Amino acid sequence: MNLRRALAILLLGLVWGCGRSAPEHDKVSTVDGLIRLSLSTVDDGAVHFFTYEHDGKNVNFLVRTDGEGRLHTHLDACYSCYQYKRGFVVEGNDVVCIACRLKYPIEAEIWDFIGACAPIPIRHEVASDAVVIETRLLEQAARYF
Repeated sequence: MNLRRALAILLLGLVWGCGRSAPEHDKVSTVDGLIRLSLSTVDDGAVHFFTYEHDGKNVNFLVRTDGEGRLHTHLDACYSCYQYKRGFVVEGNDVVCIACRLKYPIEAEIWDFIGACAPIPIRHEVASDAVVIETRLLEQAARYF
């Protein structure tokens, strides 16, 4: 990591503080330990952010469609910047880490690691008309929020 990036991340940490909580997006409901998101809601080429509440924490995740029409699910956190609890934002055709400003093209099939910043993938299944995510996976990921 170069000095300039390290200083920027440190400054962001001081400005936003470690006690900040993750933002809240559209809350999801669960049935039998599963989150079901209608394909008609998420399979449109856009990026959709959601919040699953677990033990008083907002566990945020996103669903996106790549340029080949495949759905992907990721935590709204990356491996290195999660401690700032900022997540990602959509800017044009990219998903951008708010803390370090690294960009990932929405249309890319795979979001490769760029340094230590990378959106954290979560497993999902597509079942008939829905994207299905097991809540236990999000509960295990609560440490990132």
